Amino acid sequence: MYLTQLNVNNFRRLKDFSLNLNNGLNLLVGENNAGKTSIVDAIRVVLDTTSAEWVSLNATDFFVGESELLINLKFDDLSENETGIFLEHLTNEDVPAGNNRPVLYVSLSAKLSEHPFRKTQFIKTEIRSGANCDGPIIERDIREYLATTYLKPLRDAEAELSAGRSSRLSQILGSNSALAGDVDAIKRIIELLTQASQNIQSDMAIQTAQTNIASLLNSLTFKSNTFNPVMSLLGSNDYAEMSEPEKSQAIKSILEKLTLELDASGVKHGLGYSSLLFMAAELMLIKQEKDQFPLLLIEEPEAHLHPQLQLKFIKYLRAEKNQLQCILSTHSPVLASKAPLESLILMQDGKAFPLRKGSSKLAPDDYIFLEKFLDSTKANMFFARGVLLVEGVAEVVLLPVIAELLDRSLEDYGVSLVNVNGLSRKRYAKIYRSNPASKNPQHLPIKVACVTDVDLWPSEAEDTSDNDYGFKKKKRPKDTGQGGNLSYWLNELTDQQIQQKKDKKQEFDGELVKTFISDDWTFEFCLAKYGLGKEVYEAINGNTDSYDNLNEDDHIRAIQLYGSIEGKGDRKSEVSYSLSNILSKFKGRPEELKKKLPPYIIKAIEYVTEPLLTEVGSE
Repeated sequence: MYLTQLNVNNFRRLKDFSLNLNNGLNLLVGENNAGKTSIVDAIRVVLDTTSAEWVSLNATDFFVGESELLINLKFDDLSENETGIFLEHLTNEDVPAGNNRPVLYVSLSAKLSEHPFRKTQFIKTEIRSGANCDGPIIERDIREYLATTYLKPLRDAEAELSAGRSSRLSQILGSNSALAGDVDAIKRIIELLTQASQNIQSDMAIQTAQTNIASLLNSLTFKSNTFNPVMSLLGSNDYAEMSEPEKSQAIKSILEKLTLELDASGVKHGLGYSSLLFMAAELMLIKQEKDQFPLLLIEEPEAHLHPQLQLKFIKYLRAEKNQLQCILSTHSPVLASKAPLESLILMQDGKAFPLRKGSSKLAPDDYIFLEKFLDSTKANMFFARGVLLVEGVAEVVLLPVIAELLDRSLEDYGVSLVNVNGLSRKRYAKIYRSNPASKNPQHLPIKVACVTDVDLWPSEAEDTSDNDYGFKKKKRPKDTGQGGNLSYWLNELTDQQIQQKKDKKQEFDGELVKTFISDDWTFEFCLAKYGLGKEVYEAINGNTDSYDNLNEDDHIRAIQLYGSIEGKGDRKSEVSYSLSNILSKFKGRPEELKKKLPPYIIKAIEYVTEPLLTEVGSE
């Protein structure tokens, strides 16, 4: 059995919310206040948890202005045993083959009301079965089967594993699948502690202390009352003399005295490994509870874990996907980059956008490609309010600097800049396009600007005997019709062919995905042509001494400058880094810089931030 669907009305940020879940791993990703915790808590408040932590509703859990809420959970793929447990609560649903199968709906309805006499608010809740919350009430003892394991964010792992009354460790060890289910083990442990207690009591020092305490105590009481205080670990009775309730209390007392540590060295370890130890204990309990519903809820599993440990953790969960259903919320690009792409659920403004197959425009081969090349730097895109997809180092280095100088800092607007390669840009863009054929297509409210080069070469750049600033060779196809580069030359293409090339670059535009194509040739070429020629020259040469010797025509001069950049080969990125420093002279002069920038760059930055004013920076 697994949780297949969640429907929520008026719970916190979730006004009218629906989400289908995977039967393995589900990774909720997104910025703060996107609704990730609301999903986890909606499940917790219906199912309760395996720990002793009390989960209940309060007035702030209702959507603003609403006094009623409903949380509906649907469970599918029930085993024969589970069908028997929930027999009177099952709903038969049709399946495509024409048959039907039993599913379980568990719904919590709540109403916020005013007390008629005390002028205070109270919440009335009911938990029923049925698709429309119209089935019989589900009793507490039956619902305990569905109790989920929950690991809260920024958990104090050391405290959870330390000795104490009703400690989490004692609850884990006290489960029926652990010590509490082994009668022989309980007998051995109680007898060990009973014997230890008797040995302590017979020690001379302990007896002397008991006598001294008794003497002082009896001097403070009436003569008709005499006491003989006894120090013990577990009480005075032997195991054979204990009743069943006494045995249960004895083992509970023993387990509450235990602490789980990483090793016996006594050395205090860091929070990260303590957190892993705690998660290992919880996972052990889930694996042992074979007769229980295995659902794990974790908020921020990355808490206290460095990236390599995060990788180990997500690798384990991927391996257990057929044995354990997990719902995790995270802010970690490391986890997002190594989880299966189909397991990701993007959260934004209280809405969910799953990336499972069929929910977006991603094709099957896109999943294979993206999982191979989606690293933690690119996974930042899943947590952003806006995304800039670029295709080269120059854009990666210079666009954030240019945006900052225009008073449109990418960080201020929550924009992630992601460097992709060539056609793979389209694969990344498709993540943000919904599949119109899906049952309930939703448009991601994230603006995505794809910045790409037009990659069409001007005829003036051709290297010929009478062109001293040309540096590109025109290569015609061989006799077989293969090879050549004529499709890149503007003067070899018709207007229709040029437009077709541009349309191909924009083929996945739509909703909030928009492609911004360079006004000419490439990014660096445009910078040199539209007003930053002198700055580009300085970045190439380290000075501007001979800048005036270049051709006076902006177009020809840009070809000369871009040829110098291309001539640097693997060192061409150095020009970008140098130019980023040179551009700092425009700090506080955004309007002046704006006049020197190619239009497509300005439009792309405006799209993912906000429009520039006539006088930039004069807000």
